[in-house]
Amino acid sequence: MQWNDWPPSDPALMPGYEAWRAGKLEDARLFFQESAEKQPDCADVWRGLGNVAWSGQDFTVALTHFSAALRLAPWNPMHWGNVGLVRRDLGEPQAAISAFRVALGLDPEYAPALNEWANVLFDVGRYAEALPLYDASLAIDGNRAVIHHNKGVCLRYLGRLPEAVRYFRAALILDPGYRYSLEELQRLEKT
Repeated sequence: MQWNDWPPSDPALMPGYEAWRAGKLEDARLFFQESAEKQPDCADVWRGLGNVAWSGQDFTVALTHFSAALRLAPWNPMHWGNVGLVRRDLGEPQAAISAFRVALGLDPEYAPALNEWANVLFDVGRYAEALPLYDASLAIDGNRAVIHHNKGVCLRYLGRLPEAVRYFRAALILDPGYRYSLEELQRLEKT
């Protein structure tokens, strides 16, 4: 399961999620704000508002909304994962890791939490510790280009360039237009 790929419990919320996925952030924000007035106890409304704020890089507001979703549905690993994601973006690695641990306690197969936990370790320079988490995420969901890419970057930082190239190429097999892996391969070709 990818970040935020779970459909909302109320199909009437899909237009807001579709607007968000299409990059129409203001339309999505207005939709979810109106929905929040009608359904203040619906976690998926607050998740939608959090997605919009996060996409707009308003991480403090995103944390507020993701936390509201979490309070309404604390058993959902995605909400814990979203809180971890935004805590990472706010520069709070320990809080992010704690949230990812709870997400994985609720669902050990929640691959996004493994990938994002690895990203936090990478951010703080703990590259070797990140690798097993990327591997675990790939073992659960090997069809996500982003995980292959992230592992490739980590391997590059460890100086394991041939392995890194393999993971960037794997990302491109899954998503031929994956810009970040294309950029990494171009960078490596210049060295």
